[in-house]
Amino acid sequence: MSVAVLESQRLRLIALVPENAVSVFDGFREFPRFGDMQQIAVRGRTAAERTAMAARIDAAVSISDRAVMFLAQGSACAAAAWWARLSPKSYTAKVSGALLVAPERTGLNRQGFASPKMVLPFPSIVVGADDETQRLGVEWGSRLIDGPLLTAAAAPTGRLRTIIERFTSAVVKRDVEAAYRILHAIGDG
Repeated sequence: MSVAVLESQRLRLIALVPENAVSVFDGFREFPRFGDMQQIAVRGRTAAERTAMAARIDAAVSISDRAVMFLAQGSACAAAAWWARLSPKSYTAKVSGALLVAPERTGLNRQGFASPKMVLPFPSIVVGADDETQRLGVEWGSRLIDGPLLTAAAAPTGRLRTIIERFTSAVVKRDVEAAYRILHAIGDG
């Protein structure tokens, strides 16, 4: 196991999953490294549900004692993008990245999670092969990984785990390099 993977435990995983859906991330609970992952059910039919969901995300991000990485699936990806685009920088600054699996907007009220079309304020990866997934990935400024649409029953947990481990390692490496640049700039490196 590499040092970067060990250091990536500094990240808190928050999974956003559509209400009443089976999470493609549930299998991660079998791996101690992902054992403390928090899952938030995404509800967005009404303004009150969206406000309550945003408050749950705000609370999870703000109380985390380490950087956060979002995992989202299906229509919850639109909710993650909506939250990121409309939240204050003080909240989004704690998010080191997002893995958005098979995003689609048809499962939730499309207007409910409408937000300004701009790149997400943190690095992101979109996994999926259809045209809508590709379009959303470009809109969000995400790196695209071509792959099949996933269901909980057919989710390749090993592949997703590998993607998350590589992504978290890259985030940690980027953070360490940024810290070295800062130390060098102030004369302590």
